[in-house]
Amino acid sequence: MGPFSKIFGQSANEDSGSTPGGKEGKEASKPGAPQGSKEQGFGLQFIIESGETKTIKTLPVSIGRSDQNGIVLKDDTVSSTHARVYYDEQVGNVCIVDVDSLNGLFINDQPTRKNVLYDGCQIKLGKANLTFRDTGYIHPG
Repeated sequence: MGPFSKIFGQSANEDSGSTPGGKEGKEASKPGAPQGSKEQGFGLQFIIESGETKTIKTLPVSIGRSDQNGIVLKDDTVSSTHARVYYDEQVGNVCIVDVDSLNGLFINDQPTRKNVLYDGCQIKLGKANLTFRDTGYIHPG
């Protein structure tokens, strides 16, 4: 029995029953993703306009054009390191901060330097658009 079984009623390895598309109890792996990579699951998801989903399970994570970032956006309007996503202890939520980018950070089309991220919000970095999904991130602190 895993650490979440008391909270969610089953271990991560147990089948959860039928899912859409006929995948019985298993999550669909993303095409082209490494073995064991799942599109669904606990974590924070960033859905890129192309449809690609990046699932993050630990924070902080940086977003930018450089391959050094946890989330890489190959777009010339995105700075090398554009923003950082982290858990803010004082606020008690996942937040995003602009790291002195050239083209700014927008949440739901509103310019911001720092903002709380909530499920379904739209993030714009340069011309790149992402959708934020909170699928059950649990801060370890």
